[in-house]
Amino acid sequence: MKIDGEAFKKVRMQQLLSSFGLAKQAGVSPNIVRNIEMGKIPRADSIRKVVLALGLTVEEALDRRMIVQ
Repeated sequence: MKIDGEAFKKVRMQQLLSSFGLAKQAGVSPNIVRNIEMGKIPRADSIRKVVLALGLTVEEALDRRMIVQ
């Protein structure tokens, strides 16, 4: 699995969310959001939480190439 951190960041910024705000909504550490945006691969449940907090389904994130298998 590969993460497109720029795509995650773009969606977050379009929603006017800070990385801290997204982390709070997702129930994860702000470090996890930063790591995702840097292209590092966290645990699958962390990715799912962040994607859902962005208002997307995992399938939509795959379609947008935010997550590449």
